[in-house]
Amino acid sequence: MTVHLSTYQNAPTFLAAAGKMLYDRETVNNLILGVSERLDENPKACENPFFAKVSDENGEVILAAVMTPPHNLILAGDAQFELGFPALIDHLTTHHIDIPGVIAPAEIADGFLRAWEHQVGEVGDLNRRMRVYELRQVQTRTFPPGIFQVSGPLEIPIIAKLIQAFEAEALGESHELNLARAERLITGGQIFTWMLDEEIVSMAMKTRPITHSITIGGVYTPPEHRRRGYAGALVAHLSQHLLDEGYQLVNLFTDLDNPTSNKIYQEVGYHPVCDFRAYRFKPLQD
Repeated sequence: MTVHLSTYQNAPTFLAAAGKMLYDRETVNNLILGVSERLDENPKACENPFFAKVSDENGEVILAAVMTPPHNLILAGDAQFELGFPALIDHLTTHHIDIPGVIAPAEIADGFLRAWEHQVGEVGDLNRRMRVYELRQVQTRTFPPGIFQVSGPLEIPIIAKLIQAFEAEALGESHELNLARAERLITGGQIFTWMLDEEIVSMAMKTRPITHSITIGGVYTPPEHRRRGYAGALVAHLSQHLLDEGYQLVNLFTDLDNPTSNKIYQEVGYHPVCDFRAYRFKPLQD
């Protein structure tokens, strides 16, 4: 089969070209769509983003790729996604576009890893195993004591610390305390908390709104407040809040190495859709 690779300078032209394939499976493709729609609204959110698609001989999109340096290459595709790997990898290597790694639905990520090792001669290490869930209706259940609320300006210092702790524990990333980022998220109405006796006992955020759905991320409960149901209560209330805002469904990613969180979210009403994998590569050498 003859395939054709096209690259795009911005998110609007990329979404116009690859959007139909992506929106047909909105939950599976919520990551690549969320990143693209964010750059559609705010092109300055990232420098030198990469957008590409590979089409078959009939013009149908079989593979889509987005990267916002320094983050991993995000992939999405249809049933023939593997046919697009050679053209995409050839373009990346020919134009010396360094990719730190790849994140995609498990079968696409695994296939790209094999193609990358074959064409480039470099291996990738499994970085994270995740599962994508979606919710359309919150299950009624009993919740622990506490109050659901939107985070406010007075909580900027503690939210900054919780974000730092979440990224260190869940993502293995070490960052300096970022008060400006916490302020930006809070000002944007993205941070939500479960409060008990005027203390934040769990945090979560809404992110990547797209056509029919939105994602919950950054769910974090400090160690001293765990195993009391606070995260489940927060996610349940936030999910209902987002449905009430008009979203048809809510997505979230879980770490497959954390069975507790997977169990909690299913009790709230989330259903598994597909598994994701993230691999890290070595930098390309000239």
